[in-house]
Amino acid sequence: MNQKTLYLLYGLSILTLGLVGFYLTHAKSALISGVASAAIIIIMSFFVCKSKVVLTATRVVNVLLIGAFTWRSTLAINAFAAGNGDKLIPAILISAMALASVVALAVSLLSPKYPD
Repeated sequence: MNQKTLYLLYGLSILTLGLVGFYLTHAKSALISGVASAAIIIIMSFFVCKSKVVLTATRVVNVLLIGAFTWRSTLAINAFAAGNGDKLIPAILISAMALASVVALAVSLLSPKYPD
């Protein structure tokens, strides 16, 4: 799989999870964070084939999103464990975003061909 397709699919998966989160919880934060994160990755995916610099920048953003989604997932899981049942769906969806981020980065690094 080439890097452009990988990051386009990754961005679309984050967008889908954000929209599902908004639909299920009506939390504007799910919509905003899902759409914003996805938009950044999708836009970068169109330019990732242009240069090594853009691919490296896209991977850096990917790592930053792993950190953000992992942190937010931990907060939601802890809130759910503390008895806040409303945090189950956000915990699952944000954990799925973190997992998708890890998978995208792993696939990207395992096929390190830089654009020509």
